[in-house]
Amino acid sequence: MRPSDSPEQDAAATAEHTQAEFAHSALDNLFEVSPNAIFVTDAQGVIRAANPRATELFGYSHEELIAMPVESLVPHRFRSRHPSHRENYNAHPRTRQMGAAMNLFGLRKDGTEFPVDILLKPVATPSGMVTLSFVRDNTEQHDAQVAMRRSDLQLRSIVEGIHDYAIYLLDIDGHVATWNPGAERIKGYAADEILGAHFSRFFTQSDLDRGRPAELLRLAASRGRVEEEAWRVRKDGSRFWADVILTAVRDETGAVTGYAKVTRDFTDRKRADEAVMLQLSTALLANMDVRKLLEAISASLREVIPHDFAGLTLYDAARGDLVAHSLGPNVEELFRGEVRVSLEGSVSGKVFRTREPVLLENRPDAAEAPETARILAQLGMQSGCWVPLVHHGEVIGTLAVLSRLEGSIGQHEADVLVRIAAQVAMAVDNSMAFQRMAEFRDQLRQEKQYLEEEINLENRFEDIVGESAGLRQVLKEIETVAPTTASVLIQGETGTGKELLARAIHRLSPRRDHTFIKLNCAAIPAGLLESELFGHEKGAFTGAIARKMGRLELAHGGTLFLDEVGEMPLDLQPKLLRALQEREIERLGGTRPIQVDVRLIAATNRDLAQMVQEKQFRSDLYYRLKVFPIFAPPLRERGRDIPVLVRHFVATHSRRMGKMIVTIPDETMQALIRWPWPGNIRELENFLERAVILTRGPVLYVPLAELEMQALEAQDEQAGTETTTLHTAEREHILRVLRETAGQIGGSDGAAARLGLKRTTLNSKMKKLGIERSDYMKSR
Repeated sequence: MRPSDSPEQDAAATAEHTQAEFAHSALDNLFEVSPNAIFVTDAQGVIRAANPRATELFGYSHEELIAMPVESLVPHRFRSRHPSHRENYNAHPRTRQMGAAMNLFGLRKDGTEFPVDILLKPVATPSGMVTLSFVRDNTEQHDAQVAMRRSDLQLRSIVEGIHDYAIYLLDIDGHVATWNPGAERIKGYAADEILGAHFSRFFTQSDLDRGRPAELLRLAASRGRVEEEAWRVRKDGSRFWADVILTAVRDETGAVTGYAKVTRDFTDRKRADEAVMLQLSTALLANMDVRKLLEAISASLREVIPHDFAGLTLYDAARGDLVAHSLGPNVEELFRGEVRVSLEGSVSGKVFRTREPVLLENRPDAAEAPETARILAQLGMQSGCWVPLVHHGEVIGTLAVLSRLEGSIGQHEADVLVRIAAQVAMAVDNSMAFQRMAEFRDQLRQEKQYLEEEINLENRFEDIVGESAGLRQVLKEIETVAPTTASVLIQGETGTGKELLARAIHRLSPRRDHTFIKLNCAAIPAGLLESELFGHEKGAFTGAIARKMGRLELAHGGTLFLDEVGEMPLDLQPKLLRALQEREIERLGGTRPIQVDVRLIAATNRDLAQMVQEKQFRSDLYYRLKVFPIFAPPLRERGRDIPVLVRHFVATHSRRMGKMIVTIPDETMQALIRWPWPGNIRELENFLERAVILTRGPVLYVPLAELEMQALEAQDEQAGTETTTLHTAEREHILRVLRETAGQIGGSDGAAARLGLKRTTLNSKMKKLGIERSDYMKSR
């Protein structure tokens, strides 16, 4: 290397020369040690160089390979096409990979062939273009592919030969990619009909509506495998019960490329299971007694699992063991009395503890289950199966079937027993629950009967507070009419407790165990009152989006209380009258009559007799309601009851508000007694509730100034009148009672008895108030 005038250029040239020598040395080493055969050929395909691996692979010496045409290394059947391929390559030299997919073979010196992969790379040299040929022996990969194809063919022949299973592949989107004869037999589609179609066509409409096909693909992709039993649809539209296994197929990177699907037709098994379930369900409904239910379970088991004995054990938490029950006949001597099974030393105990079924095709070893071995020996049983009974996640016992034949109860019988164990567990648990409920109901009935015998007459009106003569008379009338089915009309001013009287009638009647239904005729718009009373069908009118039962239908067997009956529209009154007389109704928009058995109690603060005269209330309904009239006396006529009511309301509200009020001043009580209470008991209760709120200590504070102010206002309003408000109200009240009794003053049903007065006292009051016979007889 000739030095230049520049030291820097000399250094760079030296480095470049050194690097070139290093690269040339590395290339020589690679040529020598390469695991692939390397040939250097000229444009005519003559071998000019070959590495040691080439001589080893093809069986020629290095001298034999040099100057040999490359076609000599190609099998005879390919040589005729090789020159044209070389000419095309020389015309367009480029790096080219020729893999096993092109089915290339090399020819050894001994005449054997072997599969190869070839890489061609053109290299420019001072003497012209040469070609580097890298040849790799592909025998192992080729053999693996052949073996794989052979395995695929064998697998395909197996799949094609299975006619009881539908076995097919789906692509990533769920389209059918393969189809075997079993699938054609089960589903009814030929291969040319179904290939490329989406597998969702096998699902029922309900499964399609909830997106079940897509959900199964998603679950298989995330879990790798999904199993289920469900209804599927054949080509002809018929359904069959399918056992389905869907498995995700993945590539070497783990990505899902499709799905494998195996389906079995379990329709016959499903029908058999449903038959057993139906029998068990029927037994559950028909037999609340545990013993009868066990007999029904035994009969059902014999239809699906032939056996000689069946037994059931139930867990006793109090004693920590199992109580055994026989499900078959002819074992009375073994199950005489109560038979208990330990959780240790028995197969039943093991199944209970582990929650796993146990299948014994031979009699168990006495050492591992001595208790079970003893029982099987006594019964002469050789094989059996035990399964746990699980209900709501709790093990309640075990179920077992046994046979005298060795090996007669196998895996198939065990699978059937496992499937029906859940239904048996539910039936037994519910039956025991019903038994406990019956015992509890009997206990409650006896307690109720005892308490009713202990309650006296005064305690039968616990909601009604008072001891005045007028109230006692009303309670006596209630006690008289309550045991009958007669309609009752309760009249009285607002706030006199008419609803409490109605509830007392219901509690004392034979209908006490049925419903007490209340309807306030004044609180519901006239347009909706008919719907509330009789009910309506869906679509009967705008807004009727669902069927609704009316109050009459809800009160069937019980009592219907119509409050403020005087406010009922005239056009609705004949419909109510017909319902009471015919004991049947029709819902709005309905066409079917509905039988009703209702005891009617009506209440009003209006004078219905006067309304009948004024044509505001139908006379026929009035007389139907007024079978037994009761008048609720106003509070002003129950002076003796006011102190009792005051103490009752003060105690009730102070207890609710967490206060301790122990004293009511005498002057306060006297002021409350003197006040006429035009709002009756309701006004008194609300006034006392306000007083309890205002009280800050143990002594009741009552704002008497409010009563004095109301009294002054009342006097101003009544100035110039001939009598006070009290006298006017008293006169009108007596006149009303006299009209209702048709002028009868004495007697048990006379006006004096209804008013809670003596006959002489009533005559005196009538004379004082100027009441003449013509005043109350004119209204008749």
